[in-house]
Amino acid sequence: MNDKLDEESLIFEKAGAEETEKVLSLYQSVFGSAFCIWSDDYPGAEEIRADYETNNLFVLRSGAKLVGAISIVPENELDDLECWSIHDGRVAEIARVAVAPAYQGKGLALNMVRETEKILINRGCRGVHLLVARKNIPALKTYEKAGYRVMGECDMFGHRFYACEKELEQRK
Repeated sequence: MNDKLDEESLIFEKAGAEETEKVLSLYQSVFGSAFCIWSDDYPGAEEIRADYETNNLFVLRSGAKLVGAISIVPENELDDLECWSIHDGRVAEIARVAVAPAYQGKGLALNMVRETEKILINRGCRGVHLLVARKNIPALKTYEKAGYRVMGECDMFGHRFYACEKELEQRK
């Protein structure tokens, strides 16, 4: 297997229907890793299908190889947390960020987060909310590097999370 990253050929775009199985394989490839809380139950085909059908599933490719995926959650299930400073209804949630193990540590998650923020700005969003598992220190560092602030902590889905927020700069 050739794990060389061709940074010149990185493409970030909406996932195609033929890529949903590859996204599931990507998610499964990180199950059980040191910082990952995902399991066989989540994320699965149902989440991927819903993200794809609502035009909210995005992938990062190096040449023909899928190296990352990220989703925008159409129904923001984090709105009820009391820690947020942005509440105006134009807030999106980013979730299910994954980079293939062979490509981790190369800034690809940061790249996907920044590209997703551009999409959200084009959609009229004012801010982003996300949860990061307390044990996922590399992800927390990525979000902090992208300008997210930890607004609080919460227990959801059987785990402890940092609740992070970022205000998006609007185009003039």
